[in-house]
Amino acid sequence: MTEEKKFIRKKPSRLTTIREISSESRGPVRILGIVVDSSPGSALVQDLYDEDFKKAGSIWITIEGTLEPKKKYLIIGDVTEKTDGDTKIPWLNATLAHDVDSLDIALYKEVLELEEKVTKTMS
Repeated sequence: MTEEKKFIRKKPSRLTTIREISSESRGPVRILGIVVDSSPGSALVQDLYDEDFKKAGSIWITIEGTLEPKKKYLIIGDVTEKTDGDTKIPWLNATLAHDVDSLDIALYKEVLELEEKVTKTMS
């Protein structure tokens, strides 16, 4: 007899800006960012999806391996927190980091806006 494999379905990740992430955020999130600093197992990522680049946030992520500095990545993971004294700092425990260096961010945003319009029209 063959053994049936069971796969646990995960919740879909929601695309968000780093500025919107807090230690209270729940569920998987998806961010678009550029690596500012990287070492084996962690990286500091700055937001590319945020409209206001001057206020764009950054977040430390934990990841297997090393991400290349100055490269763009689509990162999916769960928000955790690191406690530093009385301060809770959000961290992203990345399960996936996909290199999107050749992605046209403006076109990507345009497609997402179009998808949102279509979804609103259909419902």
